[in-house]
Amino acid sequence: MLQTPTLSSLLEESKQLTTHLSQADIPNVHRGIDLLESESRKLVARSVRGGRVALDPRAQSLLAGAGVDAEAMAETNASAALLSAFETMQPAYDANVETFLAQQQEQSIVNAIEESELATLDDFDRHLTDHMEQMWMDTQQRLFEELGQYQGAEPQFFGMADQTGSLAAGGSGAFNLTDTRAHGQVTQPRVERYTQVVRKLNDARVAGTAAQFDLLGSLEKATQDSSVELKSKQIGQVWKLLAHYTAQSAPRDIARGACQYLEETFIDHVDRIVAQYPHDANVGGIPSVQRKVQGYLNVQFGRLGRAPTFLEVFNGEAIWAHMYTLYRCGYKQELLRYALDMEDIITDSDPGFVAHLKAFCDKTTATRVGVSVSAASLEDPYKAALFKVLGRGAAPKKAAAEVVQTTEDYLWSSLAVIRDADQIATATGHPRNTLASLQVLMLKFGPAHFDPTGNNPLLYLRVLLLCGLFENAVDYLLQVDRYQIEGVHIAIALVFYGLLRIPSADTSAGALSGYLAVEDGDQTALNIARVLTHYAHALPQTDDAISYLLLLTLGTSEATAARQHDLCQREIVRTLYECADYAKYVGDIQSDGTRRRGLLERYMPLLGITSNEQFAQAIICRLADRSRDEGRLADTVLLYNLAERYNTVLSVLGKQLGELLHVYGSGSVDSGSDLNGLDDVEGVSRAVLEYYREHEHIARVLDKRATATCTTLLSIVDFLSLHRRGAFEEALEAIERTQLLPLEGDISLVSQHAEQVRGLDDAITRNFSLILLAAMDTLSRLHAGLKESPFMDAVKQVNLQTLQHKSRALMVFAGMIQFRMPSDTYAKLNRMDIFMH
Repeated sequence: MLQTPTLSSLLEESKQLTTHLSQADIPNVHRGIDLLESESRKLVARSVRGGRVALDPRAQSLLAGAGVDAEAMAETNASAALLSAFETMQPAYDANVETFLAQQQEQSIVNAIEESELATLDDFDRHLTDHMEQMWMDTQQRLFEELGQYQGAEPQFFGMADQTGSLAAGGSGAFNLTDTRAHGQVTQPRVERYTQVVRKLNDARVAGTAAQFDLLGSLEKATQDSSVELKSKQIGQVWKLLAHYTAQSAPRDIARGACQYLEETFIDHVDRIVAQYPHDANVGGIPSVQRKVQGYLNVQFGRLGRAPTFLEVFNGEAIWAHMYTLYRCGYKQELLRYALDMEDIITDSDPGFVAHLKAFCDKTTATRVGVSVSAASLEDPYKAALFKVLGRGAAPKKAAAEVVQTTEDYLWSSLAVIRDADQIATATGHPRNTLASLQVLMLKFGPAHFDPTGNNPLLYLRVLLLCGLFENAVDYLLQVDRYQIEGVHIAIALVFYGLLRIPSADTSAGALSGYLAVEDGDQTALNIARVLTHYAHALPQTDDAISYLLLLTLGTSEATAARQHDLCQREIVRTLYECADYAKYVGDIQSDGTRRRGLLERYMPLLGITSNEQFAQAIICRLADRSRDEGRLADTVLLYNLAERYNTVLSVLGKQLGELLHVYGSGSVDSGSDLNGLDDVEGVSRAVLEYYREHEHIARVLDKRATATCTTLLSIVDFLSLHRRGAFEEALEAIERTQLLPLEGDISLVSQHAEQVRGLDDAITRNFSLILLAAMDTLSRLHAGLKESPFMDAVKQVNLQTLQHKSRALMVFAGMIQFRMPSDTYAKLNRMDIFMH
């Protein structure tokens, strides 16, 4: 017999039917007793709202007697579910799947909107913060540049600065041009000497003779005249070194020019030693090159009493030392002749050396390649040193250590190998020596290696220049307080001769220091524009500053000309704005109306300017715009007049007069003040308008609307001044002359005036509430004065009615104006109008 299932068992079995469908993110539908009760209540409520509610006839009659519609009230109340009003609120479970899905979709959309809003706010805050930080960094950098602060990296030995001209502690690059020996702020004398050279250079550039101008010679002369001030002659050697670079057919043939310079300085050293010790040298009256070199060696070895035993000597003459010294002096042909004369002796030491030397001097292929040499055969250090620079085998580095002892000797031997790298590589079979590898090595050594005490910073300068590291050399010298001025002019000379690499764009990206930057290909460039602007702004005289700023266009190319010209123009505008002596530099208008040219116009070709109109736009208008923005009205008018921008002058005056009306409206002007003269807006405006009317060539090009605006504004100023002084009758006449307001008393003309207001300038319309209130107050005070008069006659009544008509027309006019005014303006106008009626 089958067992009858119970309700409980059926419930449990039904629950098991959906266990395999349950998911954590989808809620289950529970149809319990509570849900059935809730659905039943909803069904009943809908049925009640759908039918008519039976009312008690007595109650209906009672309410009808009081004017209440019982049936309408019953239907309204039936829509309210009052049965559950006081029940404890519990979460309501809805078994309708469609309703649930709609609710979930709506909630998902709301959540997505909220998340998107939060993400947008976060992005906005982040971008705003980044933008503000970037603006601050740009402002900070611009401020540093204006102050001349150097942002370079500090060399390793900055802490060892002293008063003898070592590096500046802290790396400050602000140029100190004052003479410490003088009392007060006196510019160092050599500053003026260098400035004269720069002036002559600019004059030569204008005249088209810059190629013939001897800049290095002029700078060397200025340095020589400043030797007492500098207390050093080493800077003079810098100009001689640069002269060797410029004398090369290829300016970038660094190794050849550096070797020639080092060879000449060594010849001077030999001559000086021979002259200092004539008895030991024993060279005779007019010595030949060979006798002079032998005399020099006699002095060198004479200090030892004899030639060292490890040297190869023949008849008391150190053969290899003699040949090395000849080559060290650059006497290549004398070396070859000496070797040929001593060939029998040299052959015993090295059979193929003379042939190799002949091929090397004739720049032909050497007869032997890869000569094998031993330490024993190179016991003579001069022989080892000569072998190295001639590519005669692979001489050990330490073999010539006793010969190459000074920085100059080391650099010469290294540069000589680089100069003749092709021949040496052919002779030895070894890879070519490159200038780049030597540059890397010198930079790795750094200034501390060559000048550990910081007392001779010019030594490392010469090292950098000899290696062709011109950008690093200038940057290094600019950090030395004593030689900053020379550093600037070395940079100018390098740019003039095309030896200095400058950034292709005015950017601080990849900056190594305040003046150095890394270009594409890891090439170092010097920001010469920053150097010149810092130095120019440190000069006390504007003439001198402009002379150096004109050098910003030095060495322009097709790719950089536009940028350099624009930079030069902007910096000159900045300098002129600070000195404010516009008449001297950009010209002036004389009493007869003719224009006098300024000093700067002479250098228009250097600024990339080809016409007077272009000069006015690039220089004068920029000055005028900045003066306008800074509120220097007199300068603004002067400069725009110089540029013949007469309508711009009227536009500026209109805006300034509009601001003046605002001042009147705010009560900032005392009632007794009288603004006259050219230092105030009103006085300047009247003077300009009068000047323009007197000169026909200006009056012909004036914009009629701008002229009318300035004239109207001045009339309004007169009206407000009379109103503030209490001259109400004169004030009324003044405002009527402007024809801005419908004060004829004819209501029919109000619409015409309202239409005319739309075409007025903003300087007038933005102050229209002030004008209306002042005009209404004028009418009100005149009305009150007449009303309080003890006499009553027909004329008085007519005048009162006229003022009332004017007031009413003004009220209608105010309501027809189509631009916004302060909300209390209409209330004030209405109050005054009511008091008059």
